[in-house]
Amino acid sequence: MEKNLENTLIALLETETEARGIVEKAEKEARELREQTKKEVQKIIEEAKTQEEQEIKETLSKVRNRAELTRKEISDRAKKEAQHWDELFQRNHDKAINFVIEQIISNEYL
Repeated sequence: MEKNLENTLIALLETETEARGIVEKAEKEARELREQTKKEVQKIIEEAKTQEEQEIKETLSKVRNRAELTRKEISDRAKKEAQHWDELFQRNHDKAINFVIEQIISNEYL
């Protein structure tokens, strides 16, 4: 009986040692997995930031280009409008002066 008890205790100690080894191995694997996950998450975050920065740069570039194009279109229209009014002024300048002179002369003879 004593031998049986001794064998049972030895088997129990061996099982406990084996269980402790399994737990330690599982804890180690869990730590490694946690570290690997942290690294992967950090990598994903960095990639997302890089992609976001690139998208922001592209969007800003597009907006700047569009703003420049719009500014140029407005400037060109304003120049054409100014040129149009200047041409009208030049064409009608002599007529206006003659009209004013005729009005002055016709009022003097009345």
